[in-house]
Amino acid sequence: MHRPAQPIYILVLSLLTLLSAFLLFQVQPVISKFILPWFGGSPGVWTTCMLFFQILLFLGYTYAHALGKLPRKVQALLHASLLLAALYFLPIIPLESWKPIGSEDPSGRILLLLLASVGLPYFVLSSTSPLVQVWFTRGAAGANPWRLYALSNIGSLAALLTFPFFFEPRWDVEWLAKAWSVVFVLCAALCLGVVWYDHQTAAPAQEAQSPAIPEDGASPGLLRRLMWVVLPALASVILLATTNHVCQDVAVVPFMWVVPLSLYLLTFIICFEHERWYARIPSLWALPALPLFFVCGTWDQLEKQTWWPDDLDLMPNFLFELGWAFGAMFFGCMICHGELTRLKPNPRYLTSFYLHMSAGGALGGLFVSLAAPQLFKTHAEWPGSLIAAFVLACVVLLVCAWRLRSRALRSVSFALTGLLGASGALFMGQLGYKFEDRLERVRNFYGTLAVTEWSPEDPAYHQRELSNGGIIHGQQNLALQYRSDPTSYYGHDTGIGLALDSLKNANGARVGVVGMGAGTVACYGKSGHTYRFYDINPDVPRLAQKYFTYLPDLEKRGAKLEIVVSDARLALERELSTPQNFDVLLLDAFSGDSVPAHLLTREAFDIYKKHMKPDGIIAVHCTNSYLRLVPLIEKTAAEVGYQTIRITTESDGGDHDSTDYVLLTNNATFLAATTPVPPDEEELELEAKITPRVWTDRHHDLFQILMLELD
Repeated sequence: MHRPAQPIYILVLSLLTLLSAFLLFQVQPVISKFILPWFGGSPGVWTTCMLFFQILLFLGYTYAHALGKLPRKVQALLHASLLLAALYFLPIIPLESWKPIGSEDPSGRILLLLLASVGLPYFVLSSTSPLVQVWFTRGAAGANPWRLYALSNIGSLAALLTFPFFFEPRWDVEWLAKAWSVVFVLCAALCLGVVWYDHQTAAPAQEAQSPAIPEDGASPGLLRRLMWVVLPALASVILLATTNHVCQDVAVVPFMWVVPLSLYLLTFIICFEHERWYARIPSLWALPALPLFFVCGTWDQLEKQTWWPDDLDLMPNFLFELGWAFGAMFFGCMICHGELTRLKPNPRYLTSFYLHMSAGGALGGLFVSLAAPQLFKTHAEWPGSLIAAFVLACVVLLVCAWRLRSRALRSVSFALTGLLGASGALFMGQLGYKFEDRLERVRNFYGTLAVTEWSPEDPAYHQRELSNGGIIHGQQNLALQYRSDPTSYYGHDTGIGLALDSLKNANGARVGVVGMGAGTVACYGKSGHTYRFYDINPDVPRLAQKYFTYLPDLEKRGAKLEIVVSDARLALERELSTPQNFDVLLLDAFSGDSVPAHLLTREAFDIYKKHMKPDGIIAVHCTNSYLRLVPLIEKTAAEVGYQTIRITTESDGGDHDSTDYVLLTNNATFLAATTPVPPDEEELELEAKITPRVWTDRHHDLFQILMLELD
């Protein structure tokens, strides 16, 4: 029986590698963006999705490893059957019935949703890369299969980079899901052809044997196999912790998922393409990594040190913050994957190597998604993973120093590296976990909350503050004469202050609030009013009522308090049969430092409008550091049929912060009585350059409104 023509066979396998990897990573942002609005736009949605994909990748590699031990005919029949069965799940569009109906932790529901929607297609795709390399060693004897793994990661990287820059701006997510399904059919057909060809070209004597891979090379030891798991596990933790970190402070959008994952894949490409990129020069990667790990792992505490120069700000804006975070993540994953390639085995153990590696990735995902929220009350895995990467980089430098030929140079390098590593790791350990005292910290699927207290011994200056990550969600002066005063973003001269003050003489006024925070806006409630708060995080109402008096004082004044623990968008959608008839609806649900995208779509505002009185006011809190939301809100308001008025305020240096509100209303009296307060001319000029497309549930583009100035 003749061998396949190597050039043609290699070309077909290379195409299959690229196509399957492209689909494997294109589906991740597609399906995640599809379900993100259903679960409140939390960073935990992406982390849970990543966990699912990592587990499926591990199972796919396990299947590929086990499949190679079966007779060639059984291999062909089994894999062909799975490919055909996967077609049943197309198109990969989740059913509406998977939307949550309560306030329970949605992690389990997300995992089941993904399993039902894309489980088997993803499983089949995840097994393709190692199987192609096995087929490659059969059909191209003597060739190096490791570069196919680099090629696979190139396909994955292409999928990730084209999604936010090419596919997402042009087509909605439902169209993308259908297009993905069509291409999957083509990939499955190509894979079936290769399976058939591999079976047909097998010699009879090989039918019951393992793949024709050279038998030389000792079996890897236990320590080596352990490192195959530990190194990718650390890289996975760094990846997911970085993603959580940037999503918490910027926005939960595919771009913030794609960039770190793309850098993660790039490290695989560099390390597996050839030894010259890392294996021969590991010290050149470890040295620049140390300051990156140090700054990112300690920055929150470093800038608070008395000896740190006040004018030295390494993170003046979010682009610098992203640069430091993504840089540290890239070098951390580069060192992990570089050391991994130095331990790769003889091709005979190829599938076992990938099996261990995928197990490490899955363990890292399990740690960040499930274990870390139970173990930590903050995102401690972020600085913790950087400390671990710092130690690993020091070990790499020590090994490089030990291998120097000159004994004197070796001794000096060894001593300096050891001193640098020990002092740096010790300092990071002291700073990274030194937190200020908090009355309470809590972490769950929706983020990290903390209540901070100042001057409890002095009644005149006794204050408390609620924060989510680094974002303030409300503060209160607990002195009896001040505790009913609205503070932070909710003063009387702000947009929401003007809207609520217009109701002070209205009997039976109804106010809806999306995002409770500390409940500060309850200051405006009068006897006979109803304040209905929506918050997806069950810990927010508990903390607001336990440590702040805004809500209890509201009820003492004779107003009615209603609390709905649910995603506000879904709750309001369920309540359409009995409209709430709000006089004022405040949109103040912050995720990090930006409003979740699913609360700003055309469909969302259609729902809000149905719950408003004809002369009602929708107040959109647009204050944030990264997105220019106002042009988007104003354009959406025009489509929905509202006039708008913008109110900006400046910080007074005390209890009131700078704010930016857009008020949507057709209330002629309110519009005539309210004078717009626009921002400065420079900001207006920048906003004038923005012509955003109205967001919908299936299409929204962050880049159109992203602040890119480096002021």
